[in-house]
Amino acid sequence: MKLEYTGPKEIISPHGISFKNGKDDKYVYIYPAMQIYNAIHHNYEKGIIYTHNIEGKRLNDDDILNTILNLETDLKKTCEKEISELEEFLDNEIENVKEDNKFAEEEKLVYKNNLIIMKKYRLQRETNKIIYNHIIEIIVDHIFEHKLKELNTPFNERFWHILQSLQGELSNHEKRSVGSQLDTVHKENISMSLKINSIGK
Repeated sequence: MKLEYTGPKEIISPHGISFKNGKDDKYVYIYPAMQIYNAIHHNYEKGIIYTHNIEGKRLNDDDILNTILNLETDLKKTCEKEISELEEFLDNEIENVKEDNKFAEEEKLVYKNNLIIMKKYRLQRETNKIIYNHIIEIIVDHIFEHKLKELNTPFNERFWHILQSLQGELSNHEKRSVGSQLDTVHKENISMSLKINSIGK
């Protein structure tokens, strides 16, 4: 298991391989998501607004991954299991091409070869997504644990995407769900705010 940038979402067919603009690899959101985690992972005192400086040297991919996998006791084992299941799915997809009656024999051969060529790419891209999704789940668990009311981040596309992911996880949490509002804040500098509805006990 490793973190590594791949690229945009692939589109694979019997006629070739292309990529979908606007569907970037979750890899690009992992480090800023960890910055949010670091900003909220501390002891809290009631009534205090906490800030966190996101500037500083960026960790390398191996250090980031090791840090993430140590956030929870069984996280490494969970991720390895999900990646193994994903690889099995991709292998089955390759093998099942021969049973697909939509395609002529030549198309099946091309499609199968395209899937084989792109397997490593797809596996890495989905590995990045698995890691990212677990970070989002962990951040939301912290939001519930500490009954956080608001998160503010710098104004940029990556933090916006992460806040949207947090918003979705907050509303679809398996144990409890809560609404939230995502907006821009126009003060001295433009920032973004995720306001979380009252969590209660």
